[in-house]
Amino acid sequence: MFSAKIQLIKMIQSKPNDYDLNLQLGMFCVNEKNYSEAKRIFKKLILINKSRYEGYLNLSNIYNISNKINEAEKILKKFLIKNKYNKEIINGLASLYYNSYNYKKLNFLINQYIDLDENHILFFLKAILFEVDNKTDLQISFLYKSIDTNNNFWPAYEKLFNILERTNKIDEFEKIINLSKEIFKTNTQFDYYLSLCLFRKGKIKKALAELEIKKVEKEFIKFNNINYLTNLYDLLSKIHLALKNFNLSLTYAIKRNSLSINYKNNQSSGKKDLLDIITKYKIYYKSFKKSKKNTLEGLPHNNLVFLVGFPRSGTTLLDTILRSHSKTFVLEEKPYLINIRHKFFKKNTLDKINSINENQIIKLQKEYFSSFDFSEKNLVIDKFPLNLIELGFIKQVFPNSKIILALRHPLDTILSCVLTSFKVNEAMANYENLDTSAFFYNEVFSLFNIYKNSLELNYHTIKYENVVINFDNEMKNLLSFLNLEYEDSLKNYYITAKNRQKINTPSYHQVIQPIYSKSIERYKNFPEIKKIKPLIAKWINEFSY
Repeated sequence: MFSAKIQLIKMIQSKPNDYDLNLQLGMFCVNEKNYSEAKRIFKKLILINKSRYEGYLNLSNIYNISNKINEAEKILKKFLIKNKYNKEIINGLASLYYNSYNYKKLNFLINQYIDLDENHILFFLKAILFEVDNKTDLQISFLYKSIDTNNNFWPAYEKLFNILERTNKIDEFEKIINLSKEIFKTNTQFDYYLSLCLFRKGKIKKALAELEIKKVEKEFIKFNNINYLTNLYDLLSKIHLALKNFNLSLTYAIKRNSLSINYKNNQSSGKKDLLDIITKYKIYYKSFKKSKKNTLEGLPHNNLVFLVGFPRSGTTLLDTILRSHSKTFVLEEKPYLINIRHKFFKKNTLDKINSINENQIIKLQKEYFSSFDFSEKNLVIDKFPLNLIELGFIKQVFPNSKIILALRHPLDTILSCVLTSFKVNEAMANYENLDTSAFFYNEVFSLFNIYKNSLELNYHTIKYENVVINFDNEMKNLLSFLNLEYEDSLKNYYITAKNRQKINTPSYHQVIQPIYSKSIERYKNFPEIKKIKPLIAKWINEFSY
């Protein structure tokens, strides 16, 4: 390479204004990470020929590498002022806006140029913007447009596969998989999606047979492709669970969890911070007396319900059932409450929650209700399972709200948390294996018992198993607590689920099915569960399992 560079420099000495020779030299400097020299050469290219795009685009990239985003943007806009349009420059500018999260400018740019050219990059980025806005159908439509204009553009297929699977459009997923087989026959990432599609179609053995596990795993490890490696282990865990290879299923789940939790991008998940918060809450609320009840109410909120429980206790099933009622408004699973909680405790210590004044309560309530389309007409149900940890805060800020506590056999719950692929955050980082999950379960329900003894909680307990076995009776009891009438639509909750564009929980593929009982006492299939049973015996007895 060095001799080639020397030869190139000699050629430039005899032809100092040769655009292509200077461009080659500039790219040599980029590869050597000699960015200052590369910048000088690309500036020279612009002076040599103002209508060729390469100098502008590469100079912009140098500014971008140096985190000089404004300069990178200016140089591309300078080209457009002089030359009006160039596909490569438009795509460079669009990528710049996307990578710097400037979605407003990106949207404006796309709308300005998308009709001028069949540009697969612009179609793809438009789909990304629709994803940000949760406009799933439009996202899918623009991904197809991106593929139609460039049927080798893998990122569009990748996004499309993911959204079709997540929205349970499995027939459509299968169709696009079959149409693109020949295009990506040497792509191991495609091999993963092929197997995933077969699994979702119920072709479990074929899903395993089609996947050359060692080859795919080796390639993902070689290229440090952590996302695909965790997805591979997740799929293998699900396949082996379906095949009743229970030990293998658990082994792959723990491999996935360990890989994901310990991945450097996830190590700031705050696992210890959450455990510290629970410890502080336990100490504080142990001394909290029911006589200290907050009599301030703030804004009317008698129609507010918090659906809580340990993850994998059936909260998504209850969410979907209650969503089928004509008098409910069930929020998407987002940290609406956690956001105002964080804001309050940024400025206040824990003991201040007991002396909160009405103006503070109203301010917090207004901020909470303004984060979604609040209406007093329907019963508002905020489903966020681990708001269970925040019952003290809920009781002080929303004293008239009701609580639905979802329970499931503790061993099934803990096992399911380990088997389930969660996005890593401060809570989900606790589900690496059976021991860590059992410890976290103990911590959460020890805190709940303290809340129960110290606060006047208006709550109703509902067990997942009872919903499955005696649906009508359990729903009538729950609806009575919520002051709602029973409706026949509740039994067809899975139809409501199918009509939702996207279900943002790990249960997205389960709640579109009618009630089934195969998840009850699943823990009995896993010998490893015996090791944690003594740790959880207290809760098994307390919850009458």
